[in-house]
Amino acid sequence: MMMPSHSAGHITFLLSAMLLLPATSFLQPQAHSLITKISTEHNQQQHCYYMTTNDEDEDDYIDEDSLGDWRSFRMNLANSAASTTSTSSSTIDGIDLLEESSKKTTTTTSEDVPSSSSTRAESRPKSVSKQNELLLSAQNSALAEEYINGVWAHESSIPEVGGLVCRMPLESEIYRGSPDSFMYNKLQTFLESDEYGTEDVTTRNTNNNGQRSLRSSTTSQSMSFSALAAKTVFWYRGAEKLLKQEMVKIMSTANTNGRIDPSELDEESLELLQLYMDHQSTWQEVCLVTSNNGGGSKTITINRPMAFKLSKSMARLVLMGAYQAGESDSVAVTRKEQDGQETQNLVKFLSAFENQCAVYVGGPDDMDKPAVLVHGIEDLPGAVEISRGTGIYQGGLEAAIDGVLSGKYKPLDFRFFVGHTRYTKGQLEDAVTKGKYQPIACSRPLVLKQCIQLPKPLWHEVLEFCGGELKEISKLELSKREDL
Repeated sequence: MMMPSHSAGHITFLLSAMLLLPATSFLQPQAHSLITKISTEHNQQQHCYYMTTNDEDEDDYIDEDSLGDWRSFRMNLANSAASTTSTSSSTIDGIDLLEESSKKTTTTTSEDVPSSSSTRAESRPKSVSKQNELLLSAQNSALAEEYINGVWAHESSIPEVGGLVCRMPLESEIYRGSPDSFMYNKLQTFLESDEYGTEDVTTRNTNNNGQRSLRSSTTSQSMSFSALAAKTVFWYRGAEKLLKQEMVKIMSTANTNGRIDPSELDEESLELLQLYMDHQSTWQEVCLVTSNNGGGSKTITINRPMAFKLSKSMARLVLMGAYQAGESDSVAVTRKEQDGQETQNLVKFLSAFENQCAVYVGGPDDMDKPAVLVHGIEDLPGAVEISRGTGIYQGGLEAAIDGVLSGKYKPLDFRFFVGHTRYTKGQLEDAVTKGKYQPIACSRPLVLKQCIQLPKPLWHEVLEFCGGELKEISKLELSKREDL
């Protein structure tokens, strides 16, 4: 992700505070307050960095109408895969141990990574959080039954409408990234060097605040009993250590006021700084792909709650778009009802959703427009399925309001999204290729369920249902958090 060379803006770090932070804090969203954005212009373009437009193969996209039976096939395949085991004595979780034995490996003790005499492949779980299931049952019993009886998810190679794209950790992004990236090449060299040893994989020093380590019994018990877990820990911890070293290097260029001039950074540091800033603003996003064709793509972030109840101003924002641009981009004008009909619609909307309404920030684009309504009600008048066979629908607001007022539906049967993320042709696919996002195919309950104070965050829930390396990455990310 390259920053424009003409940038002369300054980035402010609270340098002394950052130097006191643990290694993991460099990559956590709460550290974002320690760095100011380069400029308003760069922020508006941020989600487009490190993406290029592919002008080749204009017809290289999926026909949405052809995916119905294919989705059913994959659902059955995912569910059947959960009950199968490996019969090969030389493979574990898809890793050829004979091949891996010829590569550079690390040794771990039983205290650090548990071992098992079983060589069975780890199955995709049927449940990852009973507390999440109980919460869903209280919010939407019908969707909860569908979730409990048949939820599934697996990683995919390309984004598709009705599927998800999940923002990967910065460690994963540089490990999976493009060979053209400075950080990718630096990490590969670092992992093969003597500078990175076994002790870096199996230990994490406790910092001055007494944060827990990877060696704690809780974390050790949660690690999978597989070669895949050890391999994931190896590259993840290496990336984590490298990122800390590189961020300290960047901070060392700050002046006495704690300010860093990007024009004084080399290309490698500039690339990492841009990757870091983008990661902070998109940390653990789970996004629903709502369109993907020859003209570009749109996604809606589904795990960024904005409001659980409606005030009058929030109702305006959702129903009509509460703000509209003024004469200059820096001026926002409050959107008011323009006639009696709009006033009547607002009153009716508030009557239905005032006490319970799930509103989310869907993305940075078109946030001044009315919210997008997403639900799973097939026969709702005015609703349109986003792609055949998904069971996920957009629109039908008027019927939704009437249904809630009549008692036919509950307010939490619906989700409102303010804004979205818009990609030009090839940008989303390029972000996937460079390791920023991981496409996920999944059953609709994972998309339709509310993300309101989930005991286990949706990002972790989705990755753990996928199993394999994604599940291990989720566990490593969880080990950083003290709030869960």
